[in-house]
Amino acid sequence: MSMQLDGIDIQIIEMLQADGRIMYKDIAQKAGISLPTVRVRIQKLLELGVIKKFTVIVDPDKIFGKVRGIMLIQVEPQYVEEVVQKLSSLKEVREVYATTGSNPIVAKVEARDLSDLGEFASKRFSEVKGITGSSCLVITRTAKEEYGAAVEANLMVQFKCDFCHAPILGKPYIEYIEGGRYYFNAKQCAKAYQHMKVHKETEFTTPQRTA
Repeated sequence: MSMQLDGIDIQIIEMLQADGRIMYKDIAQKAGISLPTVRVRIQKLLELGVIKKFTVIVDPDKIFGKVRGIMLIQVEPQYVEEVVQKLSSLKEVREVYATTGSNPIVAKVEARDLSDLGEFASKRFSEVKGITGSSCLVITRTAKEEYGAAVEANLMVQFKCDFCHAPILGKPYIEYIEGGRYYFNAKQCAKAYQHMKVHKETEFTTPQRTA
């Protein structure tokens, strides 16, 4: 499934990105459309997952006693997806990216201090099967931090199945899992994804037995 964002969609998204508290009537006035049109457009963007959620962004530099680091993680190729899932389930991990190159996973981690950050990297990562090494870049100052993607008119939005990652050519099967919206090619993919998620979380939280 794909869709094209037009100029009105872009205006709405940019206004919401600039100020998530902006009133719908103000969006309507600035975009030159009716209030019902604004509601319908935003609802459509939410249903399609183009707008993921409305949230509050806390400035990390204003919170005393927090340290953040960028983790460059080496992983055996066959475990990349498994490691991504496990790291994504950890509260300390704020962002996870699958990349190319010698560090196939990059994660942003938050901790109370440098000691906790180091302990997290050495202890928690050692519990994750497939990780062969990691290095950490401590963030000393946030010069710029934007969320989401930049948009422009006539961009095509392509949807992929959250389980098999194949393009969704027709209407997606949508499931809400732990507060998140997920898109699948079929109900079978949704069930398989939920089974995989439960299995991975159980495996990660179960203490390892020692002889």
